[in-house]
Amino acid sequence: MLVACVLAGCGQGSSGASTATAPSTTASTSPPPPSPPPPSPPPPSPPPPTSGIATLSWQAPTTDTNGAPLTDLAGYRIYYGTSATDLTDTIQLTSVGLQTYVIQNLASGTWYFAVTAVASTGVESALSDVVSKTI
Repeated sequence: MLVACVLAGCGQGSSGASTATAPSTTASTSPPPPSPPPPSPPPPSPPPPTSGIATLSWQAPTTDTNGAPLTDLAGYRIYYGTSATDLTDTIQLTSVGLQTYVIQNLASGTWYFAVTAVASTGVESALSDVVSKTI
């Protein structure tokens, strides 16, 4: 009787238990359908834009071009660009108490900078010395 219980537990006995059969496989003459190609990998991410900053500082002028005390300073103009002889970008500053400015988002390369003083009449001084920074 012990043998009958073990066989019945496996589904192979004759004590009214059902038997399970393995799935049948048959050979086919046609090849299986091709598997789909693997998905394409996503394109590589572009490199992050290289950007840098330049902090400019200058001394406020105290005299005009004639040597007289400067009484009508209205602000400054910053000139900058990628060529020391072609400063194509400008920033107008209207605060005379400001003598430091940070320029952000500069692409990599060498940048050149100069500053002028601007009088209330709009007259602009000569450029300061040109300085450079490599980003």
